[in-house]
Amino acid sequence: MPLSYGFRVADAGAARPAAGPGLALLADVPRLIPGVEQLGEYQGSGLTGATYLVRNASGQVVQVSRLLNLVLSGIDGRSTISEIAARVTVASGRPVSPGNVDYLLAHKLAPLDLLTAGDGACGHAAVRPDPAVLVLKLRRTLVPEAGVQHIARLFRPLFNPAVMVTAMGALVASDTWLLRVGRLGPAFQFVLFRPPLLLLVLGLSVLSMLFHECGHAAACRYGGARPGVIGVGFYVVWPAFFANVTDTYRLGRADRIRTDLGGVYFNAVFVLMLMAAYLVTGYLPLLPAVVLIHLEIIQQLVPSLRLDGYFILADAIGVPDLFQRIAPTLRSMIPGQPADPRVQGLRRGPRVILTGWILLVVPLLGLELTLIIVEGPSLVRTFARSLDGQGAALAAQFGRADVPAALL
Repeated sequence: MPLSYGFRVADAGAARPAAGPGLALLADVPRLIPGVEQLGEYQGSGLTGATYLVRNASGQVVQVSRLLNLVLSGIDGRSTISEIAARVTVASGRPVSPGNVDYLLAHKLAPLDLLTAGDGACGHAAVRPDPAVLVLKLRRTLVPEAGVQHIARLFRPLFNPAVMVTAMGALVASDTWLLRVGRLGPAFQFVLFRPPLLLLVLGLSVLSMLFHECGHAAACRYGGARPGVIGVGFYVVWPAFFANVTDTYRLGRADRIRTDLGGVYFNAVFVLMLMAAYLVTGYLPLLPAVVLIHLEIIQQLVPSLRLDGYFILADAIGVPDLFQRIAPTLRSMIPGQPADPRVQGLRRGPRVILTGWILLVVPLLGLELTLIIVEGPSLVRTFARSLDGQGAALAAQFGRADVPAALL
């Protein structure tokens, strides 16, 4: 899955002056935390007004208004608040006083982990937990950024339009041939009657998932952005790979969607490699792996969780924080309730699509949660029985000193 660190939104609102001594949290010469980067205006936004993106030191992308972006642009580590106010006044075309700037720094930008402490030291502000739901936790790096750059550079030519069209045509042809020859049934029987081969199928599936993340990274590089690390984390309760392609937010809509689709495109390329290997060797266990990878592609494209389909929809309508807009949208649908600003600030088309997505996803997630609660006790009992049986088999294998079978 592509990894978004989650969006946090800051709206300048009325640039109110600081009210009394002690309100300003920052030194007279404000400084940005090292690593903070302005990414520019969000292209293809579904919002009615222009919004700008800033990446804080923890890698989280923050949305800010034009006024806040101008204030950030004026912070160079040397300019005083009065000097920044003068520059913002000229750039914005409206009066902005030092008190206004002081208020925006203390109450809008400092809480977003963009500014250093009031003493002007360059220490990092405390990183706040990501408030977004259904996100990866306990992330660990598998491939560092330097290694990902080499991988992205190697696979970047696969995103040449001619290569992509050829690959998609070959996938359709291979799938059509596979369904016509009728080899799937015998292939599944062959694997099921030889359980150790399930490990091979699972291994190929995991390798395909890792190759999937290489696709996101290569697409990010192809569009002109810089991919970050490839790693693994826990998504709800199960492990999942990720590629950090947050830098694509500086790109246009088409480039972001290409990056979102890069993972499933590389799944398709992996399928073609397996099919080529099957045509050369005739090895049946490769075919169940092909089917399993197709199921992975379908799962990735479903937009109900933070998988590829979610990011594709978010980038297509220009609303990058879909889950954070569920509650405001539902409240705005209650008769007599005023529309939430996070809903009012959307253009009509994105708002209609977002509402339709919410009306589909909320019941679906509710149904899934209900099934988990209802079937949970049965699943726990089944897991316990299976664990007990596997434990007994493991002890028996080790008792016979059959180490290879025990490890298998």
